[in-house]
Amino acid sequence: MAADYDWANTQIEFNLNARQLELLIADGKNDYNLFIDGKLDRIISTTTSQSYAVSLSQGTHRVLLTKRTGPNFGAGQFKGIRLPQGGELLALPAAPTRKIEFIGDSHTVGYGNEGPGLDCKGVYRPYENAYLSFAAITARTLGADSRSIAISGFGAVRNYADTNSTSPMPMPYYYNRTLMNRADLTWNFKAWVPDAVVIKLGTNDYSTQPYPSNQVFIQGIHDLINQVRNGYGSQIRIFLVADNSISQPVANMQTAVQQQRSMGFERVHFVQMNFPPQNQLGCDWHPAVAGAEAMASQLAAAIKPIMGWSDAGN
Repeated sequence: MAADYDWANTQIEFNLNARQLELLIADGKNDYNLFIDGKLDRIISTTTSQSYAVSLSQGTHRVLLTKRTGPNFGAGQFKGIRLPQGGELLALPAAPTRKIEFIGDSHTVGYGNEGPGLDCKGVYRPYENAYLSFAAITARTLGADSRSIAISGFGAVRNYADTNSTSPMPMPYYYNRTLMNRADLTWNFKAWVPDAVVIKLGTNDYSTQPYPSNQVFIQGIHDLINQVRNGYGSQIRIFLVADNSISQPVANMQTAVQQQRSMGFERVHFVQMNFPPQNQLGCDWHPAVAGAEAMASQLAAAIKPIMGWSDAGN
């Protein structure tokens, strides 16, 4: 049985005792980080080949494969592993009990965060690393497992450069999907229930004109909150996040929190992050890894006391 996926930072992990490993991946469109025992071994840029050989030292090893690229690049399929010289799979330790879901755009995906500068000459695949996005770094800082439902260029009600003030299929349109482009595969919200959901949308809504009205944007956030609560229940904790690069999302997210609380939903919070300076930016003015680390530090510090989380994992 194979596993299909497309969301950024999808992770495949296993323990084994073997000297050689073949990863069986049907893809050609996406790149992956391969970690061996917690250290980056290589970046796998998939091609028409479906078998990727890995040599290991003697003993047991923990292998982690993370999808660097977002759903804009397309879906991949993990078909399993092969142990040409024999060996055995071993049990994994328990997964983190803390869980955070992130809903967002290119900042959450990690678009261009490893780029050589602001101008990446129209080449993006090698420079996208979702494992080092602000979202993934925040989760690891807090000792939490995470999933990112995010699409570069998409907004709460309007996608980047749309000629209209709203788009027919913004980010929330895809929220309940297991794969972005498979409307027939709806997500089972009982399969993985987070402690908190972080929503960072608005950059694409307001980065080009015509802007959506404040009322329309805020209603879009309310509708997304309702989707989240319908999926996970009324006890879910939700964080609305904006950075200070554009004023409208900051003000509108704050208003959405106030209105939610006036309607009786107290478990919603606003967090503002500082947008990184130019020397911490990558492709097309997106946060580079250093900028993402700074943003994650601010977000983790805001989340920790509200969630009652002390040290990572405790």
